[in-house]
Amino acid sequence: MEQNEKVKELVDYYEAMRKKYKWRADNGALMMIASQYVGSSQAFNMEKYIELVEFIKQESSAFSYIQSTLRFTLAGLLLNQPADPKEAFKEIQQCYDLLIGVGFQRSPHSYIAAYALFMGKNDDEDFTVHVKRAKEMYNGMKKQHFFLTSHEDYPLAVLLAEAEGESSQLLEDMTYYYDELHLVLWKGNNRQFLSQILTYGKHENRQFLIQNTLTWMDDLKVQGFKLRGLHLPIVGVLSLISTPSRLLPKIKDLYEEMISISKFKWYKDHCFMIAVRMVVQDEINENRMLDVGLATTVESILQAQQAAVIATMSAATAASSSQGG
Repeated sequence: MEQNEKVKELVDYYEAMRKKYKWRADNGALMMIASQYVGSSQAFNMEKYIELVEFIKQESSAFSYIQSTLRFTLAGLLLNQPADPKEAFKEIQQCYDLLIGVGFQRSPHSYIAAYALFMGKNDDEDFTVHVKRAKEMYNGMKKQHFFLTSHEDYPLAVLLAEAEGESSQLLEDMTYYYDELHLVLWKGNNRQFLSQILTYGKHENRQFLIQNTLTWMDDLKVQGFKLRGLHLPIVGVLSLISTPSRLLPKIKDLYEEMISISKFKWYKDHCFMIAVRMVVQDEINENRMLDVGLATTVESILQAQQAAVIATMSAATAASSSQGG
């Protein structure tokens, strides 16, 4: 699919969703949900989407975090995969309960972690084993960076629990990446999040991966992108996939076409993340040299990161509402 066709498809899906939900969901969130279907083998069906959003609403407690913008995100994710979306949501609820049962706190990010747990399950795998390993991974992260580790790290803890290898080695890799990133990032959540993604990628050459990450950050800045915390997971994905010389021109062209559209020009952060997702998806589909395991890893990160961004929006909205009385 050509670039202009992708942008047109994004606009069409976005307009359909905005017409229905403009007073109930953030426009940026709707953009990101619509972007999942651009070039997807699963054509977007508005009627099925509305039905699934309502199903999730009815199946959830009135005070559940899923009643926020998050339910629109989850509906989009579930509708864009082959399993029965309603049955899948019921399993995600079970995953959520298991996560809460071992000590994860109730939050929007717990639902994203539950989705990651559901998507990563093998046919013969017991959810409880994966949940316990995820909690061990989270506890290890908490031990390393007590004040930085929070509910926002739940999805990556679940994803890291899927990775091969001992938890101690994964945590050692995470420490290595965190320490090496001191050249470009202050200590804090953003640096930790990026180190988690680089760890999940299981790259054979840690030093090369750090250098590629630094090159991506420098080249993005040179091209006029103002990197913020929410962009760092995307930088991690790009570092795992390829070099800036190969992908950055495509990303910039797509990004500039998107922000030239009046309805998108105030959502530059979202346009950047969507442009990266589209280019990376093309890379996965077209590049036969890309390892299948890495392709799956990248797709998991992209989905979790997109959902986590919207979960953060949901949490912020809920907090402001509670403060307002």
